[in-house]
Amino acid sequence: MPETHAVVETEKKFRCDTMDELIDHAICLGFMKVQENTKEHDMYFTDKEYTFIEQKICLRIRQTDTHCEITHKWQSYGTGAFYSKVENNIQIAQDGQKNAIALIESLWFIRYIDVKKTRDLYRKDIDGLAYHIAIDYIEGAWYFVEFEILSQRTMKEDQIKIFFESFVDLFTDFDLQEEVLPYRDIVKKMSI
Repeated sequence: MPETHAVVETEKKFRCDTMDELIDHAICLGFMKVQENTKEHDMYFTDKEYTFIEQKICLRIRQTDTHCEITHKWQSYGTGAFYSKVENNIQIAQDGQKNAIALIESLWFIRYIDVKKTRDLYRKDIDGLAYHIAIDYIEGAWYFVEFEILSQRTMKEDQIKIFFESFVDLFTDFDLQEEVLPYRDIVKKMSI
C-alpha cells in the first residue's frame, strides 16, 4: 500500500556566490548534513490551461536512486516575502515511474518540464519544526540555496513568518539574491 503524508512547507530560495562560507556558518549553527549529492529527477505536469503554472501549483513525480514519489503542492499562501504550501507526497514503487506518468497523463495533465538536480541537505530540528538548508545544483540553471521549514502541524501565518524570517536572517551576510520562480519555471525559462 502506498504511503501518503502531508506537511506544511515554508520556503525561500536564493542565488548565492558565497556557498562554502554559508555552509560553514550553517554547520557552526548546529546544522547537520543529512544528504549528500542526492540526484533528483523531477517531472512536472500542468493542466491544459496552464493554471498550475500561473498559480504555482505543483504536480510532479520525483525519481531518485532510492525512491520514487508523486507530489502535489496546492496554491501558496502567505505574504509576498515568503510562501507556504500544503505538500502531499505519495510514495510509489522504485520502478513505478512509467505507471505514474501514464496515470497522470490519463487524467489529462500534460508534461511541462523535467528538472535534474543534485542536492546536499542540512537539517536542524527545533521545537518540532524541521529547519532545512538545501544546496541545489540545477542542470542548466546553476547553484541555489533553499531555506525551508517543514511542519507536521498547522500554524498561524504570523507564527510561521516570525520563525521563517529569523531563520533566513541568520544568513543575511552571504550575498543572497532572492529567486521567486520555482525551479521548474527557471529551467523552462533557460531552455527557451
